[in-house]
Amino acid sequence: MRDNRMYYFIVNPGSRSGRGRTVWQIVERILEQEQIEYRVFFTAYRYHATKLAKEITLRDEKLTLVTVGGDGTVNEVVDGIQDFAKVTFGYIPTGSSNDFARSLRLPAAPEDALWNILHPSYFQRIDVGLITYGSWTRRFAGSCGCGFDAAVCQEALGSPIKNALNRFGLGKLTYVGIALKQILLFRPVPVRLTLDRHKKLRFPRTYFLSALNCPYEGGGLKMCPAAKADDGFLDVCVVEGLSKLTIALMFPTAYRGWHNIFRGIHQYRVKSLEIRPEKPLPFHTDGEPYAPEDVLTVSCLPGALTLIGGRPNLC
Repeated sequence: MRDNRMYYFIVNPGSRSGRGRTVWQIVERILEQEQIEYRVFFTAYRYHATKLAKEITLRDEKLTLVTVGGDGTVNEVVDGIQDFAKVTFGYIPTGSSNDFARSLRLPAAPEDALWNILHPSYFQRIDVGLITYGSWTRRFAGSCGCGFDAAVCQEALGSPIKNALNRFGLGKLTYVGIALKQILLFRPVPVRLTLDRHKKLRFPRTYFLSALNCPYEGGGLKMCPAAKADDGFLDVCVVEGLSKLTIALMFPTAYRGWHNIFRGIHQYRVKSLEIRPEKPLPFHTDGEPYAPEDVLTVSCLPGALTLIGGRPNLC
C-alpha cells in the first residue's frame, strides 16, 4: 500500500567525512522504490539545519521531520523546530559518535532506521534541554557541558585527524586522543552551581560538568548511566578535584558507566541548573562548541518532542 504522508528530510551530506551523502543515497533509493512522498533539504554550512528546520516547521501542518546526520545535526534541527506539537521526529544516524541514537536505542543501519520511520510501532515523548547564555538560548537533545569536555569538542570540530579516522570508521578515537592532550593543558577552575534555584554548591577545582538528557555523550561515554530522556529531569555529572593521572584512568571506565567509583565524580538530578565559573569556560550543546561564558543556565523542557522510537522503555 502506498504511503500518502509527506516526509521532510534534512540531510547533512558532509557528516562523518561524506558518509551522510552515502547514507542518503541508500535512503533515497528505498523511498523511490516504495513510492514515498518526500522533500529533501541538504545542509551546506554550520547552523544551516537550524534555518531549514525553522522554515519547514513554520508550515501550517503536522509533519514528519527526519534528520540524516550526526549528533550535531540533530542539535541544530531540534533548535530550529518552531512548534513541537506539529512535529514527529525521526532520525537516521550517520555521525562518528551517534550518542543520541545509542541512548534512545534507535537503529544504526540506514535501511533499518528508515523502515522504523516509515512503519513506526512506538512513539516516545522525550524531554529537550535548554541552555541560556547572555541574551541567547539554544536547545539540545542529548547533552550540554562546559569546561574540559567543551574544549575537546572545539578542537575536534576542525580536526583533520578526525576526518581521516572517519574514513575507516574510527572517528571516536579522535576524542580519545584530543582528550588526553587536553588533560595536560586544561587548568581546573572554581565553579559555583545552583541546583533547582535553591541548593548551592561550590567546587574549587572543576575540570568539567555535563547536564545530560540521555546517558551517553562524547562518543559513547556513559557519563550519567541513570539518565532517561523522558523523565522530566536532567542528570548532571561534575568532575572535580582529581589529579590529571586519575582523570586519564577514569575515562576508560566511563564507557561502561563505572567512573562513579572515583572520588571527585558527583551526580545530581535537576530540573534547572545555574553554572557560574570563576572565569569564562567554553561550553557545548550535543558536541557543538561555543565561546567561553561566565554564566550559564540550563533547564529541561519535559516531553517536548515526539520521537519515532526504537525499542521501548530502554532509555
